[in-house]
Amino acid sequence: MNAYASYDRIPASRRYVGLCWVIGLHALLLFLMVSGIFQTTVKLILKKPLEAVVLQEVTLPPLTPPPQPKPLPNEPRPAAPATPQTARSEAAPAPAQAERAPEVAAPAAPTPVAHAAPAEPVHRVAAPAPAPTISTASAEAEYAGRLKALLNANKRYPTGRQASQQRPQGTVKLWFSLNRAGSLLEAGLLEGSDSNLLNDAALSTVRRSSYPPFAAELWPGQEQHRFTVDIDFLPPA
Repeated sequence: MNAYASYDRIPASRRYVGLCWVIGLHALLLFLMVSGIFQTTVKLILKKPLEAVVLQEVTLPPLTPPPQPKPLPNEPRPAAPATPQTARSEAAPAPAQAERAPEVAAPAAPTPVAHAAPAEPVHRVAAPAPAPTISTASAEAEYAGRLKALLNANKRYPTGRQASQQRPQGTVKLWFSLNRAGSLLEAGLLEGSDSNLLNDAALSTVRRSSYPPFAAELWPGQEQHRFTVDIDFLPPA
């Protein structure tokens, strides 16, 4: 037989009574539990009495001033302040010093003056006049003139059939650079003539010539110097 069928056969009044018993039993158990916990908490609170807080007044000792530092051995001690009587006695002059008459210093005895012997006349010797020197500019111009004379002396008039037929003449202006030893560094035409034969002859003259060295006082601070020279060409007679 099914359990639900047996439960349905129980009257409704009995079922309500049983339900009320169950609810009441649970309510009783809950009340007992709550009341027991509440009583236990109250007992614990009542068992431990409240401690009273007592404030005690504490008296602090008086503050002592800090110890003063001891003076160092080499440090001068401050002088004691002068009393009014001491200052008054120092300010007032002694009667003996005030009444003393001023002393007149005795005149010093004249010291004998020694007569010095007359000094001998000093004969001054005139310094020798410096030897005349040639200025640097004139020395440089003289060296450039020597180069021009050298090149015009070494020039060669062009030879050949063309030169003999044309017989060119004119002036060729060249530039060339020399070092202090007189060695030729480079050369070129500055103003050529109308004839290439004369231009080539002038360059050939500059390149095959030997040049004298120039002194250290000429063109100071330069390891090399650039010169310009005019070479004149005339056909042979």
